[in-house]
Amino acid sequence: MNRLTFIVALTLGLGSTSAIAQDPVKQAQELRQAPMKLIGNNFGFMTGMLKGEIPWDATEFTKRGKELAALGQLDLSRGYMAGSYKGHTRAKPDISDNMSDFREKMTAFEGDLRNLSGALSDTDALKGAVKDLAENCKACHKKYKNRDYEG
Repeated sequence: MNRLTFIVALTLGLGSTSAIAQDPVKQAQELRQAPMKLIGNNFGFMTGMLKGEIPWDATEFTKRGKELAALGQLDLSRGYMAGSYKGHTRAKPDISDNMSDFREKMTAFEGDLRNLSGALSDTDALKGAVKDLAENCKACHKKYKNRDYEG
């Protein structure tokens, strides 16, 4: 097991241990938010480099791409369940009404994450793969993500 896979498994495992005593809604929210935070952190750093907002570092860019590719191995849609769209969440209730469309978008997103691994040896290819990933992020966020937490 590589280091990143171990850290992700440990993080998700610790979250699920504390979630056992929680209600299923809170557990679903935590399940979907944990990997999204990791994705957002790495993706935000990479796009910052592409935009020139963060100094370019090819080694760090590739490292972050490797972490994103590893996160593509997770089933990111399993934390989305009816009734889990209120409280500390940005996920819109529209997901429940359009689950097949949402799952289609999530499957494409997961595929783009996994595809990053094929581009890790070529910085230009990785840049292109990150741009493709951005398009899938936007497609889902426009329709299914609130800008602020709903309460």
